[in-house]
Amino acid sequence: MTMTYPASTPQPGERLLRSWQRSQTFGLQRGHQADPCCLSPAELRRRQQRHRHLLTLLQRAMPLFEQWQQGRPCRLLFADADGTILLSTGDNHFGDRARRLALATGASWHEQTMGTNAIGTALLEQQEISVLGEQHYMHANAAISCSASPVLSPTGELLGVINISSEAGEHSADMLLTARLMSLSMENALVSEQQDACWLLSLASDAAGLQQPWSALIALREDGQLLGANRRARQWLPKLDPAALLARLRQGELTPWGDGMALLSRRPAPARSRPVAENATEAAGLKLLNHGVPLLLQGETGTGKDHTVRRLHKQSRRAQGPLVAVNCGALPTELVEAELFGHAPGAFTGSHKAGRTGYIRAAHQGILFLDEIGELPLAAQTRLLRVLQEKAVVPLGCHEPEPVDFCVVAASHKDLEAMVRDGRFREDLYFRLNGYKLTLPPLRDYARSAFETLVERLLLELHGEHCRLAAGLMDTLHASSWPGNIRQLRQVLEVAGILADGGVIEAGHLPELPTPARTQEAVQDLKSATERQIRKVLDDCNGNVSEAARRLGISRTTLYARLKGG
Repeated sequence: MTMTYPASTPQPGERLLRSWQRSQTFGLQRGHQADPCCLSPAELRRRQQRHRHLLTLLQRAMPLFEQWQQGRPCRLLFADADGTILLSTGDNHFGDRARRLALATGASWHEQTMGTNAIGTALLEQQEISVLGEQHYMHANAAISCSASPVLSPTGELLGVINISSEAGEHSADMLLTARLMSLSMENALVSEQQDACWLLSLASDAAGLQQPWSALIALREDGQLLGANRRARQWLPKLDPAALLARLRQGELTPWGDGMALLSRRPAPARSRPVAENATEAAGLKLLNHGVPLLLQGETGTGKDHTVRRLHKQSRRAQGPLVAVNCGALPTELVEAELFGHAPGAFTGSHKAGRTGYIRAAHQGILFLDEIGELPLAAQTRLLRVLQEKAVVPLGCHEPEPVDFCVVAASHKDLEAMVRDGRFREDLYFRLNGYKLTLPPLRDYARSAFETLVERLLLELHGEHCRLAAGLMDTLHASSWPGNIRQLRQVLEVAGILADGGVIEAGHLPELPTPARTQEAVQDLKSATERQIRKVLDDCNGNVSEAARRLGISRTTLYARLKGG
């Protein structure tokens, strides 16, 4: 194939020549108008949610960009492995031009549609590259220059690319260096975070190069088994025996190794700002979730089902994967299946021209939270059951199933068992979702100590450590009925704290509270309801008092007292 490369531009390297050849193979013309595929705002948010951990790591590496490129008219972009821009930040003046050139979030810069460009070419070559002005295949992109460096996982999987773009005449060589250092920093953070890693092994040609972004970094188990490595270390892995080297090294001591130096350090234990779970029932749910058992959350509206799921996800083995929350009651009836299972391009009249991933595929390697599952139409229930059984989804308009790896948590304020009896919910789906049931109590059933702990936590989250209740107000709040449960309590505390300027909340700062529920009659009704709930849980546990106490979140002594009428 004959190449026609502009004589006025710098001579290209092999990577650029290969990229131009690919661009011609794709049928692109240099004079064509660049027309990138763009995600819808909703799909962009889902894509950003799926990659939120990478975006968090990028924020940690941002000081490198700010220190080296501050004041220059350039933009920092992060694109995923498909070439879709998920983040764009930097100079606002150049940002306006960048948006006109489609360098904005949601736009795809894959070579197949945009020709030779730093993002798309770095992804296909899996190497860093600069594409300057007329080196872009399309004339429409010749006004900018870009430098990009790929980001790889600890196993060498392509995750995305960091790109720095500027006006063609404003680009400098250190922009590629900045992109490279930021991608290396992100890769090293991913290696250091490897689950079950006990040791971090740093290798370099000399002592000065150890524990630098460009040094080799390897994560090892206690016994020396390899868990992950950065790109520099993967070049050395074929001639490296990590277990044998680990036996020779002592923690914190520089040790000659081959033609270089090695340094072994123990990986710091991950910090936890709060307990793994708030009670024994939730702890059991977390353990089962980590083994792939579906969870079913039951409770009145506002009891904190979404908060519980976020807490479980954060502490689970899938914390690095996405948490995709779906309100089944908010899905348009005619689009339920398309939203859940996704669809191929042009699968039906009015469908998105680029197709849809769908919530289930978006939850790959993470957790799918199906809130208000009782609102799901029966037809969609049937398809969902098959997906849960086969761990594969067939998007609308497709015929081949696509494997998907996720855990499912469902929630409802409705009585699903009654819906099953009435034929409004599939019995087989109910049993598939109900691997383990977590029943969240209404706020009016909270013991005084649990209620006080919740109020203190909400005040800290909303207003900081100096906000507190005046004497006697805790009794007032605890005595109220709270039909809106935790959601309502949170709103009351938010308003009161603002009126109190984040200080001491007095009675006058409280909005109108729900009618006190703890009259003698209400207490008797509450006691009867509590006894019914205890008997039901005890029946579900086949009379096993210890298991029933764990599910209820109370001690066996308390349970025995309740059974005796105390």
